[in-house]
Amino acid sequence: MDVSTEDSNSIIAQTYYKHVDMVYRICFMFLRNVPDTEDAVQSVFLKFIQSGKAFTDPEHEKAWLIVTAQNHCKNMLKFWWRRKRFNLADLPESTQNPNSNEVFEQLIALPYKYRTVLYLYYYEGYSSKEIAELLGINDSTIRTQLRVGRKQFKLQIQEGKI
Repeated sequence: MDVSTEDSNSIIAQTYYKHVDMVYRICFMFLRNVPDTEDAVQSVFLKFIQSGKAFTDPEHEKAWLIVTAQNHCKNMLKFWWRRKRFNLADLPESTQNPNSNEVFEQLIALPYKYRTVLYLYYYEGYSSKEIAELLGINDSTIRTQLRVGRKQFKLQIQEGKI
C-alpha cells in the first residue's frame, strides 16, 4: 500500500469518527428504527468514500454529509417495501432503544419540517442562515419553522409527553 492510500484511509477514518454520531441521528430522525438507520449510515459513508470529494473546509464536509444523509433517507422512505411492513417497536413486548433519550424521541415525533430545523439548530449548532443554505430554503422560512417548532415542542412538554 502506498503512502497516498494510507493518507486517504486515515482521512476517511477521521471523517467517519468525527461525524458518525451526527449522521446516525439525522438518519434516525427520518427512518425511526435502528436497523434501517445503521444501513443508511453505512450507505452515506460509502457515498462519501466513492465520491472522492475534496472539501474546502470542515464545515463544507459536514454540510455535505448532512445533505447526503437527508437525501438518502428520503429516497429510502420512497421504496415500496418500507410502506408494506410494520415496525417491531410497535409491538407491546418490544423494548425501547437504550441509546435514545426522551427529548430526542419527542423531537423526532414533530413533523419533518420542524424536527429537521430544530435538530440542525440545537444539536448541530447551525444558525438559521446556515440551515437555509443547507436545505435550500429562505432564511425567513427557517426562522418561522424554528418558532413554530419550538411552540409545538413546548405544547408536547406541557401535555406531559416528556
